[in-house]
Amino acid sequence: MSAKSSKSRASHRRLFLVGKDAPFQFVEAYKSLRTNLEFLSATSNCKTILITSSVPEEGKSNVAINLAMTLAASNKRVILVDCDMRKSAISRYLRIPRNRPGLTNVITSKDVSTLPDSLVRLKDNDITVLPVGTIPPNPAELLSTPIVERIFSALQQAYDYVIVDTPPVSVVTDAAVLSRVADGVVLVVRPGVTTIQGAQLSKKNLEAVSAHILGVVMNGYNAKKTGRKDGYSYAYSYGYYDTKQDSSDE
Repeated sequence: MSAKSSKSRASHRRLFLVGKDAPFQFVEAYKSLRTNLEFLSATSNCKTILITSSVPEEGKSNVAINLAMTLAASNKRVILVDCDMRKSAISRYLRIPRNRPGLTNVITSKDVSTLPDSLVRLKDNDITVLPVGTIPPNPAELLSTPIVERIFSALQQAYDYVIVDTPPVSVVTDAAVLSRVADGVVLVVRPGVTTIQGAQLSKKNLEAVSAHILGVVMNGYNAKKTGRKDGYSYAYSYGYYDTKQDSSDE
């Protein structure tokens, strides 16, 4: 692998946060996404939202964190749930000790009353996080257990939005398994990483389990490379599409 390629991959793993120091276009893109999701929540009670991607390195955890923070900024009670039991990034990004109990510990305890002990309140970002917990050898099987539905039911009662970070849907079945507890799914794609075939396969896998696909977030979109005269670089853009329509390229 070339040094340039290594540098590019490392940049995908950096966490860029919405905030006063963030570029205007970056913040506005998330506000636009928030507006769309708030509209869906008001019209169809869409409050538990899965964030997934086709393959690794598309920045889904970045999107999950920033979406949670942007929703919280509008005075909503938001919890971010780390369900990536394969390659968790939430705790690393948010500097939560990896030895903290989390979702897997609540599942294995088979006792929802232990849930509050696993929650981490981030006052600076005004969100609550449910870390992944102890990494299990059998993530898909663990997420299929009945207690998972009771956990999410408890979270839905306590919070306005439940944002769930899941593994890539084209790589493992975890996101598809979790779709049963979600009101909708947002698919993250990244230019130069996501292929058309990969995005179409992800859509097909989600539709196979009757997941409600809300739309697509294009992560890492650079307006400078599109010939825009204003030269602004949009870090994120939001794509909305009707899942009933054909998924061929445009």
